[in-house]
Amino acid sequence: MKIIAINGSPNGASGNTGQVLAALMEGARGAGADTEVFLLGELTVTPCRSCRVCQRLGTCVIDDDYPKIKAAMIEADGIVLASPNYIYNVSAQMKALLDRSFSMFHCQMLAGTYGAAVLTSGGPLYAQVEEYLMHVIGTIGCWKAGSLTVMESQLKDHGEKMQALREAADLGRRLAEAIGSRMRFPDQEADREQCFEMMRWLVEQERDNWPYEYEYWQKHWPGK
Repeated sequence: MKIIAINGSPNGASGNTGQVLAALMEGARGAGADTEVFLLGELTVTPCRSCRVCQRLGTCVIDDDYPKIKAAMIEADGIVLASPNYIYNVSAQMKALLDRSFSMFHCQMLAGTYGAAVLTSGGPLYAQVEEYLMHVIGTIGCWKAGSLTVMESQLKDHGEKMQALREAADLGRRLAEAIGSRMRFPDQEADREQCFEMMRWLVEQERDNWPYEYEYWQKHWPGK
């Protein structure tokens, strides 16, 4: 199985988010997963231009690193979205990636994939950001395996840091085990179905304007 992680921190692997994410991925590898991490701080993903070419043709007109990240997300069995909490939201780097991925949401390209989220925060007002990341993971089509927020203060205390990293590793293990067993989460099924049908309806309504997305649905989800 393959699990990829997208680290939205501009500090990359050496920052707080990178440390927690590294522990998560170690836990996933211990449960049998192959892993790969994309560091958005070292890549170029520019903001969406809202030209809608991706909806018409299936390709993006911007020449940067986004296409290789998108391809890895589609090929993976599991994804992890990791970001610091910046002004009650994800980082600009992560938001740019998510905005560029909007056609993936419309097409439910990750339906059946498994996902998890990691958030780091300097202050205690982070719940809405963690909830947002998990909402993103669910609406792109993934089963939500879990999330973890780690405070910066925890990482400054040795004992608390070790506990936080153990929790991250456990989340990585649980994500890999969910993939391996093709686990279903009954409490998520109604929301998944509602989102799936909403995206189907939206694309059908705009089929003349969004031919690629409409053809994707006809090819990949004809009986659903």
